[in-house]
Amino acid sequence: MNDNRGLNRTLATLAFLASAIVLCMVVGIFATGFSQEFFQLAPSIVAVAEQLSDQPAHAFGLRLNLGLGNLFIVVYCAFFVLLAVRLRGLLSPVTIGVALAALLLTGLLDALDVSSDELKFEMVESNLKFHASYIGSFLFAFGFFRLGGLGRVIAWLLWLGYVPLGMITFAVPAETTVPFALARTAFFVLAFALAGVHFLRNQQASFPAATWHNEENIGAARA
Repeated sequence: MNDNRGLNRTLATLAFLASAIVLCMVVGIFATGFSQEFFQLAPSIVAVAEQLSDQPAHAFGLRLNLGLGNLFIVVYCAFFVLLAVRLRGLLSPVTIGVALAALLLTGLLDALDVSSDELKFEMVESNLKFHASYIGSFLFAFGFFRLGGLGRVIAWLLWLGYVPLGMITFAVPAETTVPFALARTAFFVLAFALAGVHFLRNQQASFPAATWHNEENIGAARA
């Protein structure tokens, strides 16, 4: 019981921290008018250097965004590693393994966001990062759904909000992506915040039996 309470408390703390970091990053972007995303859009490293030299606020915005981004990667990866532990009785090991691998790949690619001045590499890396995030989130949503209560709300937010909006940002013209990207971020932050509330409310909840395994046994018995 103590282990369950400690794990749920840690998950709640990480979820709240992750949502707060993303909100701070968004506020910083609007306040300074610059973020590391510019690296993925600029035609060359020279263009980035010009922006940083001509606009002191842009240099501060970049440092702020990178600092918060690095902190977010740590919190993000830690949350999903522990979430995999929390959901081990609700989803099959294969599902958890694929979801966790995809989200850890997201963290790795996020850390490599500004490691190259090649535009083509940046675009491919960014697309791969987001696709990995969508796959992992979509799969873990099944675990949230089986947690019941607020977990089901989180699952629907991921299935019908975060992932579809992410797909739309790939389909619409580049000049119209901002509203969809902001909406996607809003769903992302809301899902993390609700996860924090859920795990905070269920600090003493026991880990469920292996639901996925029991369902397979029931199906085999009926056959």
